[in-house]
Amino acid sequence: MESTIERTLDHIMLLARHLNHYNFRGAIIVALMELGVPTKCVGFEFLKKAIELQHKDPTRTLAKDIYLEISLLYKQNGEEVVEQAIREAIKFAWRHGDPVAWDWYFSYGDSETVKRPTNGEFISRIDYILELWQECRIARGDSDERE
Repeated sequence: MESTIERTLDHIMLLARHLNHYNFRGAIIVALMELGVPTKCVGFEFLKKAIELQHKDPTRTLAKDIYLEISLLYKQNGEEVVEQAIREAIKFAWRHGDPVAWDWYFSYGDSETVKRPTNGEFISRIDYILELWQECRIARGDSDERE
């Protein structure tokens, strides 16, 4: 039986093959769309930015730093609005997205059930997987200077 780590790494390699012409921001969009996050909701934009900010500085806290920066950037009425929009986008994708994609991204063990991640777990996991994808690109020598 194939382990979860092997399945995740296989998926990262699949992503690497299909995303060669994307930079990191483009890969974020593809990952969110693959999971079923609706592009028309504001939570999609907030998630995209949150993953990007987390990637640039992993020491930043989600609630105090990232939500605040997004709320200021998108002229929202506070971090709570950003947090709720992200949560609703994740919930929608969890209910309506591709279960196989969710398994690829969020299966942590050999258990059959993948639980809906929290905002922080979602953002961190996507960032981590895309960081692995980026490392694969660098190792193969096809990194994009625009990242």
